[in-house]
Amino acid sequence: GLWAVRLALFRTILSCDGRVMPQFIRLYSDPDGAARFEDWVVPLMPEHPAIDELSVSVPLAADAAVFVQAPPGGGHTQRPEASRQLVVILAGECDVTASGEARTGRPGDVMLVEDTTGPGHSSQTRAGFLGLMIALPPETPG
Repeated sequence: GLWAVRLALFRTILSCDGRVMPQFIRLYSDPDGAARFEDWVVPLMPEHPAIDELSVSVPLAADAAVFVQAPPGGGHTQRPEASRQLVVILAGECDVTASGEARTGRPGDVMLVEDTTGPGHSSQTRAGFLGLMIALPPETPG
């Protein structure tokens, strides 16, 4: 299915014209229900576009998009998400912890949040953040 394709851009490895690329992260529930992170690899075709074309990914279906803002010191305790979503950090930073591992989202970073079962994850922001949350339909088997 669509999610057989994993996405990731490595903040410390990849660059575009000398600029650090954002990280793409997947947050999911493993078979035992624990929330886990993995780098999310977004295949783009063509791999090496001509100067007058764009590389594009497989389309992702979306249900809705909302802008969200968290105040400095905001966050939530450990819990699963109610539904799948993409979260794009536009400004500020957000620390997310899943099963003891922490990742920090910074401007431009994208997180595919799929931990809709199990104990979930927690989040907090020291300085606050502005984000775009894109609601995704439930994943279909295949």
